[in-house]
Amino acid sequence: MEHSITHACLVHPHPLECEAVAEWLRRRSYIELVGKCNHLEQITQLPYLKEIDIVVVFAHHAEKTADQILKIRKLYPKLKFLLLAPSPSGESVREVVRSGVSGYIVFEAELDEWERAIKAVSDGKVYYGQEVMLKLAESSVDKYIQEPAPSTRDFLSKREVEILRLVASEYSTNKIASELCISDKTVETHRRNLFQKLGVRNSVGLTKIAVRMGVV
Repeated sequence: MEHSITHACLVHPHPLECEAVAEWLRRRSYIELVGKCNHLEQITQLPYLKEIDIVVVFAHHAEKTADQILKIRKLYPKLKFLLLAPSPSGESVREVVRSGVSGYIVFEAELDEWERAIKAVSDGKVYYGQEVMLKLAESSVDKYIQEPAPSTRDFLSKREVEILRLVASEYSTNKIASELCISDKTVETHRRNLFQKLGVRNSVGLTKIAVRMGVV
């Protein structure tokens, strides 16, 4: 799939590491790095802010950064954020999700996950890394503690359970199709059916349900 050019800005607190990441971004054919800065507070002062599609933010304090992102998004709601931060706690991951970031992965993520996250956010999608999604699921346990976990036998087919397990394991549509020897279109149909049956809207919701059901 061809990707249109995405205009990105990089925020990284350490100048040397910032330049290394900037060089990596410049080598992506679908990214035009239009600027970089060391602090998120500097974003609103950039003269080329309206040209930016995505802000890639490296931060050591996810909750504080989430609050800053929320304030910026209130001023510039079309601006998309991809956050890279340490492994989250339950509270910090909830704060980050509330801030409306389009992507959230941990520092330790492999470069191919950086690639997947940037492509997804550039395409207007939401991308949360596996560790982030699992932490979201764990943080929701208290909310559902009085509710019995749904029984897969009640309303999910065997194939839908397989799709649910693979989605929760962060498989892409193409990889799921290859794993199950079915078409990408069939995978997407099953995914839509799962959204409808389980009452969720995205892969994070599917992961929460998968954890409760014990299929991952």
